[in-house]
Amino acid sequence: MKLFPVKIIVDGDCEGEPVVINRSISFFGEVDPINGIVRPENISITGKALIFRGSRGSTVGSYIIYALRYYGKSPSCMIVENAEPILITGCVLSDTPLFVTDNYNELTRYVMEKTRTIVHEKGRGFIVVRE
Repeated sequence: MKLFPVKIIVDGDCEGEPVVINRSISFFGEVDPINGIVRPENISITGKALIFRGSRGSTVGSYIIYALRYYGKSPSCMIVENAEPILITGCVLSDTPLFVTDNYNELTRYVMEKTRTIVHEKGRGFIVVRE
Protein backbone atom coordinates (compact mmCIF):
# COMPACT_ATOMS: atom_id res chain seq x y z
CA MET A 1 0.00 0.00 0.00
CA LYS A 2 1.25 3.46 -0.87
CA LEU A 3 -0.19 6.94 -0.33
CA PHE A 4 0.02 9.70 -2.94
CA PRO A 5 -0.94 13.26 -1.98
CA VAL A 6 -3.49 14.90 -4.27
CA LYS A 7 -5.15 18.26 -4.68
CA ILE A 8 -8.91 17.73 -4.56
CA ILE A 9 -10.75 19.51 -7.38
CA VAL A 10 -14.07 17.61 -7.18
CA ASP A 11 -14.31 15.60 -3.97
CA GLY A 12 -15.88 12.19 -3.59
CA ASP A 13 -15.34 8.56 -2.73
CA CYS A 14 -13.57 6.50 -5.35
CA GLU A 15 -12.44 2.91 -5.70
CA GLY A 16 -11.31 1.27 -8.90
CA GLU A 17 -8.68 -0.46 -10.92
CA PRO A 18 -6.30 2.12 -12.38
CA VAL A 19 -6.24 2.73 -16.13
CA VAL A 20 -3.33 4.83 -17.35
CA ILE A 21 -3.56 6.74 -20.62
CA ASN A 22 -0.25 8.54 -20.68
CA ARG A 23 -1.31 11.55 -22.74
CA SER A 24 -3.89 14.33 -22.77
CA ILE A 25 -7.39 13.26 -23.79
CA SER A 26 -9.83 15.13 -26.01
CA PHE A 27 -13.16 13.93 -24.65
CA PHE A 28 -14.94 15.13 -27.79
CA GLY A 29 -13.83 12.72 -30.49
CA GLU A 30 -11.67 10.34 -28.44
CA VAL A 31 -14.19 9.15 -25.84
CA ASP A 32 -17.29 7.11 -26.65
CA PRO A 33 -19.71 8.01 -23.82
CA ILE A 34 -22.26 5.32 -24.70
CA ASN A 35 -19.72 2.50 -24.33
CA GLY A 36 -17.18 4.12 -21.97
CA ILE A 37 -14.26 3.59 -24.35
CA VAL A 38 -11.21 5.81 -25.02
CA ARG A 39 -10.00 5.74 -28.61
CA PRO A 40 -7.75 4.94 -30.38
CA GLU A 41 -6.57 2.62 -27.59
CA ASN A 42 -10.06 1.05 -27.21
CA ILE A 43 -9.64 1.00 -23.43
CA SER A 44 -12.70 0.78 -21.17
CA ILE A 45 -12.80 3.41 -18.43
CA THR A 46 -16.13 2.38 -16.89
CA GLY A 47 -15.77 2.15 -13.12
CA LYS A 48 -11.99 2.60 -13.34
CA ALA A 49 -9.66 5.16 -11.75
CA LEU A 50 -8.66 7.00 -14.92
CA ILE A 51 -5.12 8.41 -14.76
CA PHE A 52 -4.05 10.73 -17.59
CA ARG A 53 -2.02 13.88 -18.19
CA GLY A 54 -5.00 16.20 -18.65
CA SER A 55 -7.61 17.14 -21.20
CA ARG A 56 -7.57 19.18 -24.37
CA GLY A 57 -10.00 20.24 -27.03
CA SER A 58 -13.53 21.46 -27.38
CA THR A 59 -15.88 22.75 -24.70
CA VAL A 60 -18.15 19.88 -25.76
CA GLY A 61 -15.75 17.72 -23.70
CA SER A 62 -17.59 18.75 -20.52
CA TYR A 63 -20.82 17.31 -21.90
CA ILE A 64 -19.08 14.09 -22.98
CA ILE A 65 -17.93 13.64 -19.36
CA TYR A 66 -21.53 14.26 -18.25
CA ALA A 67 -22.77 11.78 -20.88
CA LEU A 68 -20.44 9.11 -19.48
CA ARG A 69 -22.30 9.46 -16.15
CA TYR A 70 -25.70 9.61 -17.87
CA TYR A 71 -25.07 6.31 -19.67
CA GLY A 72 -23.57 4.68 -16.56
CA LYS A 73 -20.10 4.47 -18.13
CA SER A 74 -18.13 7.03 -16.12
CA PRO A 75 -14.84 6.30 -14.42
CA SER A 76 -14.90 6.06 -10.62
CA CYS A 77 -12.55 9.06 -10.54
CA MET A 78 -10.01 10.95 -12.63
CA ILE A 79 -6.44 11.66 -11.56
CA VAL A 80 -4.47 14.11 -13.68
CA GLU A 81 -1.23 16.01 -13.86
CA ASN A 82 -3.02 19.19 -15.02
CA ALA A 83 -6.70 20.13 -14.65
CA GLU A 84 -8.17 22.73 -16.97
CA PRO A 85 -11.62 24.38 -16.95
CA ILE A 86 -13.32 22.02 -19.44
CA LEU A 87 -12.31 18.94 -17.46
CA ILE A 88 -13.25 20.56 -14.14
CA THR A 89 -16.66 21.62 -15.49
CA GLY A 90 -17.38 18.12 -16.80
CA CYS A 91 -16.44 16.52 -13.49
CA VAL A 92 -18.58 19.01 -11.54
CA LEU A 93 -21.59 18.41 -13.84
CA SER A 94 -21.22 14.63 -13.61
CA ASP A 95 -20.17 14.48 -9.94
CA THR A 96 -17.03 12.57 -10.93
CA PRO A 97 -14.20 12.93 -8.38
CA LEU A 98 -11.21 14.76 -9.86
CA PHE A 99 -7.75 14.95 -8.32
CA VAL A 100 -4.45 16.52 -9.35
CA THR A 101 -1.20 14.78 -8.45
CA ASP A 102 2.22 16.41 -8.31
CA ASN A 103 3.75 12.91 -8.56
CA TYR A 104 2.25 11.88 -11.91
CA ASN A 105 5.28 9.95 -13.19
CA GLU A 106 5.83 8.13 -9.89
CA LEU A 107 2.11 7.29 -9.61
CA THR A 108 1.87 5.89 -13.14
CA ARG A 109 5.06 3.89 -12.75
CA TYR A 110 3.82 2.43 -9.44
CA VAL A 111 0.34 1.43 -10.64
CA MET A 112 1.67 -0.13 -13.84
CA GLU A 113 4.03 -2.51 -12.00
CA LYS A 114 1.23 -4.91 -11.07
CA THR A 115 -2.52 -5.07 -10.57
CA ARG A 116 -3.54 -2.54 -7.99
CA THR A 117 -6.62 -0.70 -6.71
CA ILE A 118 -6.94 3.03 -6.13
CA VAL A 119 -9.06 4.25 -3.23
CA HIS A 120 -9.99 7.77 -2.13
CA GLU A 121 -12.21 8.64 0.82
CA LYS A 122 -14.05 11.93 0.56
CA GLY A 123 -12.24 14.78 2.30
CA ARG A 124 -8.81 13.14 2.39
CA GLY A 125 -5.90 14.85 0.65
CA PHE A 126 -4.43 11.63 -0.67
CA ILE A 127 -5.23 8.52 -2.66
CA VAL A 128 -4.32 5.03 -1.49
CA VAL A 129 -2.85 2.59 -3.99
CA ARG A 130 -3.11 -0.96 -2.73
CA GLU A 131 -2.39 -4.40 -4.12
